[in-house]
Amino acid sequence: MENTINQALIDQILSRGVEEIFEVKNLKENLTSGKKLRVKHGIDPTGDKIHLGRASQYLKLKDFQDAGHQIVLIIGDFTARIGDASDKDTMRKAVSNEEIKENLKTYAEQIGKILDMSKVEVRYNSEWLERMPQAEIIKLCQNFTAQQMIQRRNFKERWEAGKPIGLHELLYPIFQGYDSVAVGADVEIGGSDQLFNLQAGRTIQQLYRQKPQDIMTLKMVWGLDGRKMSTSWGNVINMLDEAQDMFGKVMSIRDEYVFDYFEMCTRLPLLEISSLRQNTENGTLSWRDAKARLAREIVALYHGSNASTQAEEYFNRVFRDKEAPEEMPEISIDQKKINVLDLLMKTGGIPSKQEAKRLILQKGIKINNVTVDDWKAEIELSGGEVVQIGKRKFIKIKQSAQ
Repeated sequence: MENTINQALIDQILSRGVEEIFEVKNLKENLTSGKKLRVKHGIDPTGDKIHLGRASQYLKLKDFQDAGHQIVLIIGDFTARIGDASDKDTMRKAVSNEEIKENLKTYAEQIGKILDMSKVEVRYNSEWLERMPQAEIIKLCQNFTAQQMIQRRNFKERWEAGKPIGLHELLYPIFQGYDSVAVGADVEIGGSDQLFNLQAGRTIQQLYRQKPQDIMTLKMVWGLDGRKMSTSWGNVINMLDEAQDMFGKVMSIRDEYVFDYFEMCTRLPLLEISSLRQNTENGTLSWRDAKARLAREIVALYHGSNASTQAEEYFNRVFRDKEAPEEMPEISIDQKKINVLDLLMKTGGIPSKQEAKRLILQKGIKINNVTVDDWKAEIELSGGEVVQIGKRKFIKIKQSAQ
């Protein structure tokens, strides 16, 4: 590791997007000492796409990597079978080994959009957890109480609501904590909802006479519906989203989250973000233009500047200037008259008739740019109709020969 200490980078590591640090004094001393730290981060492959909430943590890891530290990425191929309950109000569905393997196929490619994967130490926690003796598991469990587990916010809410809490779920933070022992972590990075799990790592490291890791928790990235961004809720912007779709999703976030996104999801310098915020608050810059700048930054980060420019042009043409896209998927329908709910189900753009009905009642469905407000409506088809679902989905109807 280079002896030259980049103080500006250290300051960014300790502040940008950070919720809490334990122990901040120790971490600061280690960062300024020139010591090469082992910085741990874990991800469970419970889905095949990584969203921007998770990507914000890789941006923090990139800062550590740029400062010369060793990133240790734990792929939770064992813990994914349990599922982290930190933000869940119901018991997780079990993930099979086959699903885990399928989900993992593009993880390196996705994470490699941010981190230099050639310098990342990638470990799978099945290496040590699959062969852990039962006596060792009991030894670990003796360091925690049932009360500690049940008093966690999500478990407490489920307990009070009479919802089931699986015994296997209580083991999750213990296994995640042991990961820190297995890799000798100096620091662990996670979301603020992960604090209990990260602290379990400190407890277990001391049990094995390791120096307890420092912990850095990061602010939450809020999803498209105002809740925490979560694949389970579908309120996500994914790293693998097409540029046009990604741009449109960013433009749909709530105004109050714009500058959190700038801080957590872009590499724009904090001074420039502060200036943008000031200009927006004093009316010099519109919220719409601030959001467009945010969308350009995010799309360019994952798709490049040319794709970002094209995505903005597409968005402006379709949504600002109200033009239908030149290219859109087509479906063939041989009926001349069809109920609007049946039509929407045939497009494949909506998962259920209940959801289709909800969108109609919320005036989220247009046919040939005319809002459909009656879910019982019968639609006359002659071919060429354009169905718009929400703000960003367009599907063209092709009349098939009977």
